[in-house]
Amino acid sequence: MLWKPVRRTPPVVSVLVAAALLATACGGDGSAAKNDLAAADPPASSPPAPHKVVIVVDGKRTEAMTTGTTVQQVLAEAGIPLGRYDLVKPAADQPAGELVKIVRLLSKPKLTVVKTPAKTVRKKSDSVPPWSEKVLREGRSGIKIVKWAYVPRKDRKGKTRKVKKVLAQKVKRRPVTRILAVGPQSAGTGSAAGLNWAGLAKCESGGNPKAVNPAGYYGLYQFSMATWQSVGGTGRPSDASPDEQTYRAQMLYNKVNGRWQGQWPNCGKFLFS
Repeated sequence: MLWKPVRRTPPVVSVLVAAALLATACGGDGSAAKNDLAAADPPASSPPAPHKVVIVVDGKRTEAMTTGTTVQQVLAEAGIPLGRYDLVKPAADQPAGELVKIVRLLSKPKLTVVKTPAKTVRKKSDSVPPWSEKVLREGRSGIKIVKWAYVPRKDRKGKTRKVKKVLAQKVKRRPVTRILAVGPQSAGTGSAAGLNWAGLAKCESGGNPKAVNPAGYYGLYQFSMATWQSVGGTGRPSDASPDEQTYRAQMLYNKVNGRWQGQWPNCGKFLFS
């Protein structure tokens, strides 16, 4: 019996391996492997160049060459520590820029509400009675918020002391000025202005505008309350200014047509001395 020769097919794996080897031998450059190597191992970056930063601590200025980029790095390289409550601008984690300011604090900053008093403006007015005042606009105090803390300060002997320092303040409400209309305030009136009122006052009260007689008479010219009010006075005569007391005494003299005997029977004669 005759045997037929058997045709054998080469294994698939062997064919693929041979093809790969053939491709390499025919010019494969391995570029993919090179790219993978470059991605896994990037070139090292160069360190930042030194630059100058001005550091101001409580007003004292220094300059430092540093490679730091943040405030914290710059201060660390310059050997300047920050205290627990110190204020630093820019903030420690921010880029340093060219200037860093530090304010040393001994305490945590606090906020205080402060009232600012309203001013009073007086305007002369002929429509208001003499020595009188009329409110044209009521005033109102302002309000501001003050931020403060204790800071270290050296005295003349070089000893460090704790001093209160205002760090910032914000106006919450502006004050409103009080406006008053003020009547004429002249010490002289009519023909009575030329008399010796100082002589009368010396006799009546010893020249004391605050003099009070237990019998119910007040001030330089010993007004009774009824007489004082009759010439436009308010409050007690002894609480008014000396000029107003003289003004109203002269008004009284003119009001009684010079008949001073009924007003100052014992001392009136000194008006003519």
